[in-house]
Amino acid sequence: MDSPSATTQRTKKVRGGAPEADPAESAVTTAGAQCVRRAVGLLRIVAAHSGRGASLSEVSRGSGLSKATTHRLLRVLFEEALLEYDVETRRYRLGVEVFSLGAAMGEQFNVERLAQPSLQRLADETEDTVYLAVRSGFDALCVDMREGRYPEKALRLHVRDRWPLGVGAFSVALLAYLPDVEVRRVVEHNARRLGEAGDTATALLGQVAQTRRRGYAVTRLTQYPTMCAVAVPVLDAFRRPIASLCVTAILARMGTPRQRETAQRLRHEASIVAGAWESVRSVRPQSDGWWSVAASVKAVE
Repeated sequence: MDSPSATTQRTKKVRGGAPEADPAESAVTTAGAQCVRRAVGLLRIVAAHSGRGASLSEVSRGSGLSKATTHRLLRVLFEEALLEYDVETRRYRLGVEVFSLGAAMGEQFNVERLAQPSLQRLADETEDTVYLAVRSGFDALCVDMREGRYPEKALRLHVRDRWPLGVGAFSVALLAYLPDVEVRRVVEHNARRLGEAGDTATALLGQVAQTRRRGYAVTRLTQYPTMCAVAVPVLDAFRRPIASLCVTAILARMGTPRQRETAQRLRHEASIVAGAWESVRSVRPQSDGWWSVAASVKAVE
């Protein structure tokens, strides 16, 4: 399987990321690295349960870890304020430190704001419902939407809804443009979540291959046979998926010619969002923060 970002994966250093690990070192998974991966995975599982929160059993089942291991990790995350715990419901929710970390990112990663003009144009031009999604672990997270003027609506995906990567065009567009190794890791994980692992894995990999050949994702869900969705990724300068743009409509409005036309509109707007993303990320902060003045601070006598 040839990944659109294969060339990027061979580079020694990726902007915004760490230097590529030495092959010999990559072959050894340290206990510390495994612990970090597990903790991050638990955060994502709790986030997927939204405001309702997740119980110890749900987090343990979702992670595949024992309850004892899960409890130890959750306790540390709670102590670091990355999680909060409701003693009455005995459920975990994301903690205030997650908000603080997100706020520290500022506008550099605010793709939701950058995509607002494109979402509105797409809704006006297509008259259908338009979604913006980003990847969150093994899921695609809907972060914004616009409804068009056409009176008959297709399936309503709500803002903050999470769907497994590979379910729905908006998530397939994200999955298909990941590196091959990452695609297989996501498919293996989500196939277990979705039921019959063998058939589901084959189906997900088939969607990835079709999306790469076509240049856009098209899905029709068996549960909603009267709807159709078309989606494209928003790619950064290294061809990595930042987000996805998706248009959903009733099937009668989404024949093959209109699918292609919609995909062309989506690609145009995706390029605009990608350009805005790169521009914002290239802006340097005007202040170096507290450390730039700390040395000159004097105590008041």
